[in-house]
Amino acid sequence: MKRHNSKFRVVLDRIKLVLALLTMLLITYLFTFYLDADVGVVVFAFLLFAPALSALLAWVASRRIRLTMQSPDTVQKGCHFAVNVKAEAVGRLPVPFLKLRLGTDANFLPDDDRTVQSAMTPAEVLEIPMGYSASHAGSGSLWVETPVIEDYLGLFRFRIRQLPDQLRVGVIPSIPSLTGANVMLRTVSDVVLTMDEEEEESSASFTNQSLPGYVHRDYVPGDNLRRINWKLSAKRNKLMVRMDEAASAVRPTVILDLRPESGEEGLKRRDTMLEGALGFLMLLVRQGVPCSLRYATDGAWKCIELDSEDAVRIAAVELASADFMNSGSRLDPSALTEKAGAYMIFTTQPDEPLDAQLHTLKNEGYVCCVFPVFPEIPELSGADALWQLSEDLSMTAVRK
Repeated sequence: MKRHNSKFRVVLDRIKLVLALLTMLLITYLFTFYLDADVGVVVFAFLLFAPALSALLAWVASRRIRLTMQSPDTVQKGCHFAVNVKAEAVGRLPVPFLKLRLGTDANFLPDDDRTVQSAMTPAEVLEIPMGYSASHAGSGSLWVETPVIEDYLGLFRFRIRQLPDQLRVGVIPSIPSLTGANVMLRTVSDVVLTMDEEEEESSASFTNQSLPGYVHRDYVPGDNLRRINWKLSAKRNKLMVRMDEAASAVRPTVILDLRPESGEEGLKRRDTMLEGALGFLMLLVRQGVPCSLRYATDGAWKCIELDSEDAVRIAAVELASADFMNSGSRLDPSALTEKAGAYMIFTTQPDEPLDAQLHTLKNEGYVCCVFPVFPEIPELSGADALWQLSEDLSMTAVRK
């Protein structure tokens, strides 16, 4: 749509130029042949000299203007920031009017989308602050769109040749509180504890009660779920917490199956998955469950290990610069080589190709797939559980 509007403006400007030139020729003709020939010659000379000089100054200026752009590298989603465009004229010739506007990805919402027009002098650097709001998480671009120098008479426009490089601004996703995620959290915690106990029982000494040799106490609200001994709790009919539990070798992983988006709806769905994944990771670390996050960017997969709330916040900052371009695999192949126990896939595209890759994970542990609310619920046989995540970050179980 923006490209069509730009072409329309170019055609409209050319029509205005033709009409202006025809009007000047008509005035010259009337003065020369019907009013006063001497005045007509003067008018003709002026109308010929003035546009030519004005056009020459504009043409020279268009090749002597240097544009630069500055902005913050990252900004929090929902926050306002400024892009500062600087224009500097090289030389001492006067500079006609500068016109420019910025083009942006859909991640950003401009305060004012109109074209900026300003006069400038050769001795000073012109600074043009332009305000934007970060509306969607992820990496986005801003660029100068068809900057021109317009002559003093407003008849001619010349494009500026030296354009600045595009700016990349990362929008940091929020880390929200999820609604309805307790069941999924309990399931993942059970899987981790069960795998821990299987490892421990193979080497730990047992007491007379045939339980691992740990000291236990009653559960107190606020204790980490990882420290609950579910088997002993079931026998005693109350929650029992281990006092000296060893660190877990099992590290559940969250995998982001996302992709580059350009449309508003696609960006909204991606925001929901991004923030939902971060919210669930925060729940895990708050319960003392070390976990990992895997996502694709620049055609390669990255893995971040998370052990604390600060680590999740740092991961959110790293996600701000991600473009979610993968190398062809929808899921990180290296996830199969590490002991995760549980895999949570947050995806915006729950289709058959993804389902085929989910089957490879199913043999390695518990697989849960989380996707946006769609009119039709996808059939993913490769997942043990399916959850829907709405835009208000509410989770609903489709299949537990």
